[in-house]
Amino acid sequence: MGIHPYDGVSYQDEKRDAENLKLFGEVNPVADVIGHAVQNFGFSVAQVDHMNPELNRLHLQAIWETERRLQTDINLLAYILIPITLNGEIVSYSERAHSTLFGYDLDAVGEDAYMAQIKQDKILEYTVGGTLDNLVTPKTVEPYSQADAENFEIDYATLEQYLGFFAGCKIFVADPGAEIDLLAAVGRFDLIQEYLEFLRGRFDTVISSVHHGGITIPLIEEQGIDFDGYIVPINQPGMYMFPTQDRVVDAVRNTNKPVIAIKPMAGGRYLGEKAFEYVLNDVGVESVMFGMGTIEQVTETATAARNVLGLSS
Repeated sequence: MGIHPYDGVSYQDEKRDAENLKLFGEVNPVADVIGHAVQNFGFSVAQVDHMNPELNRLHLQAIWETERRLQTDINLLAYILIPITLNGEIVSYSERAHSTLFGYDLDAVGEDAYMAQIKQDKILEYTVGGTLDNLVTPKTVEPYSQADAENFEIDYATLEQYLGFFAGCKIFVADPGAEIDLLAAVGRFDLIQEYLEFLRGRFDTVISSVHHGGITIPLIEEQGIDFDGYIVPINQPGMYMFPTQDRVVDAVRNTNKPVIAIKPMAGGRYLGEKAFEYVLNDVGVESVMFGMGTIEQVTETATAARNVLGLSS
């Protein structure tokens, strides 16, 4: 079970975001939906996050309430932001980071292929404020130089604060954030390895989100960095699949690590069994994570997924 839209994110527009924030502002409505998914469709793992503390804590409370009601355990997959710093300032989500990643993709596949990819990407459009005119590129913001990258560090004191958000939780899988892409883009594989080793001291299973999987996954594996698996955006329309859909699919098919597909329904734009046939059968991932905001959405989406998996009764 994905965490969206419980944290307000719709991947559609600001109006839908606001509706989500209103709908999921209390524990019981969220627990009702999670309980339906667990009790009637066999879900046993939920993604949790710490980046929106108020809503993310409410989401955790809803999970605990569901466990209490159903007398069952729900395994937690925890997203953990990597606090990358430059000169003491966290830069993980800075404009220069976005500019660097834009250049990373552009260099990998060329301008024509990359621009064709992003011009059709409605999720990307949503994330940059509703228009691709807001994209941060090396032409608008200076990317990080190699000299900058050599001074990148991971702020482990801040990381301990992030981990403290999950105090009392039994974390089933730890998921370093997609900031792994930034570290790969600037060649700081030493920091990726260092961070992985830190998390392995705390958690049994450590996977990695990658939003630029078509480049980052092969690079990580060339460097011998041994995550237990990956979380990657994969959907038939190709949204949020960087640098291109073909490169992501090739990387996923060529890794020997399990892959969890996220955004399989392209932010609510590609629904039903066809969405799961693509990620599970055509691409061949091991698992799928998706958000479900209402009992009706759970029933429709989970039924479609189970039908593709051959689990329908």
